[in-house]
Amino acid sequence: MHFARPPCPALASLAACSMACLSGLTGIACDDGPGTGGGEGVGEGEGEGETDAFQLLETRTIDGAVPLVVPGFAITARPDGRFAVAWFEATEQQVSCDLFSGGTVLGDVYRLMLADEQPDGTLRIRTVDDNVPNTKEDAVDLDVTPDGDIVIAYMGGEVTRTFCGASDLMMAVENGDGFTRRAVATTATTTSPCRGSAGGDPYCAQGEVVGLYPGVSVNDDGAIAIAYLDTHFGFADTDIFSSDLELARGTVDATTLESINVESGGGYFGHATVADDGTVVMGHAVIGNNQFIDADNQSFVVEDGIYAEVRLPDGTVRSSQLMRRTATASRVATGSFAGLGLFVAVHERGDEQLLLFHSVDDGVSWQPSVVEQLGRSGRDPGLVFLDDGTLVLAYGHCRNDTNQDGCDARNDGVRLAKQEANGRFTRVDLGGDAEDIEGVGTDVARSGARELVAVHLNSSRNQLIVHRVEVR
Repeated sequence: MHFARPPCPALASLAACSMACLSGLTGIACDDGPGTGGGEGVGEGEGEGETDAFQLLETRTIDGAVPLVVPGFAITARPDGRFAVAWFEATEQQVSCDLFSGGTVLGDVYRLMLADEQPDGTLRIRTVDDNVPNTKEDAVDLDVTPDGDIVIAYMGGEVTRTFCGASDLMMAVENGDGFTRRAVATTATTTSPCRGSAGGDPYCAQGEVVGLYPGVSVNDDGAIAIAYLDTHFGFADTDIFSSDLELARGTVDATTLESINVESGGGYFGHATVADDGTVVMGHAVIGNNQFIDADNQSFVVEDGIYAEVRLPDGTVRSSQLMRRTATASRVATGSFAGLGLFVAVHERGDEQLLLFHSVDDGVSWQPSVVEQLGRSGRDPGLVFLDDGTLVLAYGHCRNDTNQDGCDARNDGVRLAKQEANGRFTRVDLGGDAEDIEGVGTDVARSGARELVAVHLNSSRNQLIVHRVEVR
């Protein structure tokens, strides 16, 4: 499959390629002439869940699940195609917290749950961790080992006074009917130096809140990668706006920790994929705009925006700013396929466009294309590859026009976009109840050679919905 470079006309628009070319982003390559990669695709879908490219096989509600919207949820599938969904739910417990030594307050306690499909089609619901202090942000992701055991990365552990909530990056690995849990990271201490230590306090080594926005990936050899955010022990610009993107690598039994993008305000909305050769591609948002002094006493700035980080097997890390001064409120999804390269999908908040970035040189350069631009669509993207390398994106669709804010319950839901051989996209909408807000928090996993499962939230009813779809 070839992804053509999109054209870059000098237009006063917010098209992805125009943005990339006119702003001169590091690592972005664009042609000046006409191309085929940035088109709007064909087929908008009518909500039936079936076109020539897609067939909806099954839709089911996870009965008994009462998810918390803010901490999020995630889906994966075992090698035999059976799906599993993890989510947080509230309990009646509370935990005391000495907030900055300024007095004791009470915080909520959550319960991490898992529903996994059984061979007879029924769902088994289990408690993974019944004592998770308030996580406040998206804090769970999951994958499976080559043997089919579920691996869950989440923020949990002990309550910390600077956050009054969970403080550790945790991993739970399926072990029979139960789970083996361990702390992967409890502080910011890694083998990487602080960038600001020469010109200020090394806050990057003083973190005690780690594990936000975990993104876990396991390859066919059992190698695991978890990208996560570290919030420092400090105030204002030294914690939130100087956070780090961290990485845990290894196996389910042992991992080593590395700092990937340090003190930048990075790690937000992160995601990771470990490729077959051990290369790790990470996507995340940098919300700070921090200035550092290099070894030659020269000043340089890490700008806010959307970044791709590629960690090669030899330890080399390549950092690319994909979009400058751009914000998102959705995961910066990643993917890889042998022989096709690395991929990052980004939903831009405000302009409501969904962009796909592609690298065939291990992150040296990235080529952008537009998936969605006309309409309020593209929230919470996820991407999967079929056995033949066909790329399919799943994301939340809000409405078909840009003239109004908010979602239209008559046409919202999950949208799927399949990339064709010419680089364009064929789409379908998996609509639902015309009176409910749906497609919230979409996540996707491949469940067969030409099959995927996608989960989303019906927020009107607070129900988790799973679609199983054949891609033709």
